[in-house]
This record gives sequence, structure tokens and C-alpha cells, in this order.
Amino acid sequence: MSLVKRLRTSLCDTLNEVGALAPTNCEGWLAQDLAAHLWLREHRPDALPGIGWPRFAAYTQRVRVEALHRNGFPRLVSDLRRAASPMGVGPLALAEFLIHGIDVARPNGIEHELTAGDQARIRPLADMLVRGTVSRFGGRAVIRPTSGRPLALGRGDRPVLISGTPSEILYFVSGRLDEARVELAAEPEALARFRAAVRPL
Repeated sequence: MSLVKRLRTSLCDTLNEVGALAPTNCEGWLAQDLAAHLWLREHRPDALPGIGWPRFAAYTQRVRVEALHRNGFPRLVSDLRRAASPMGVGPLALAEFLIHGIDVARPNGIEHELTAGDQARIRPLADMLVRGTVSRFGGRAVIRPTSGRPLALGRGDRPVLISGTPSEILYFVSGRLDEARVELAAEPEALARFRAAVRPL
């Protein structure tokens, strides 16, 4: 079974385990809201622009709420177990299911282990998001994963050092600044600017 499919299955299992009203690390969202968000991404492409563009956010919110009320939480989770579009099987889906899997598992006391091979698959995605953050940061960052070579990006003599597994580094640069299990070392001003450069996913 591919890593994407395993992460999808794990997320759905966790959603069923914790229930619709369980907390998540997505501010303001319960487990049912997260399930509706994921369902929308694969079943309602017309509502996707509102995920990233405020101009369309009200429509996306309406579609998400309607999907939850019309289908119900168990049906949404059941539908999520099957990839309904090409968006559900590629690298972006891997990041989506990893991030949101942690979003729902961690605040409910659930942890899922990833193998060294899984972390190697996740590493390129983590590096990609770090590159975007460093570009906005405008300084220098050094990524020190638990396995594989370090990655130095940007310029400057006041680097931000980030240590952790690729999955936790990815979680951090997806906007989970206080929930990700990474170690950060930097001068306070540089670290504050780096954190401000992270764009939530």
C-alpha cells in the first residue's frame, strides 16, 4: 500500500475513533469540520478557490457546511477512504493527509509512527515548503533532519536552525508553529521573522 493511501486510511480511522465533535489543531474546527474540508477538496472542485482566496471563502464555507449537513460525518469519512479525483493520490495529497492526520490525532492523544522509509518520502515535500518559507523570510535557514543530509537555504549570518523529523518539519512549515515537535535555534529577531514567514496550509 502506498504511503498516501496509508495516510488516508490512518486519517479516516482516527476520525472514526475520535468522533465528529473531537478537537483538532485547526483553529475553530472540530473533527467534522476537517472531514468536510477534505471531502470538499475531492468532490467539489468548484469550491476550491475559496480555500486560498478570501474573495471566494464565503462560498467555500457554505459548501463545506452543506456537505456536512447533507451527508453526515460517517458518510463523509466513508467517502474519504476512496480517492475521488487525481488530487487525492499525488504529492500534495500526501502532505494533506499527513498534516491533517496529525491535526486530528495529536490533540486527542493519538500518535502514529512513520518508518524511516516514510520519512524519506516526506523529505522532498518538507524541503519544498521550507524553501517557500525561506524565500519569504529573506534570511538563512539550515534544516537538520533526523536522517539525510542537512539543507542550507538563503543568505545571511544569522541563520535559523530547524531540527526534527521530515514529517515534523513539514508540520511546522505548514503553520503548526507551536504544535510541531521541532527544535529551533536562532537569535530572537531572526526566529520571529522566520515564524512570520510561515504560511498556514
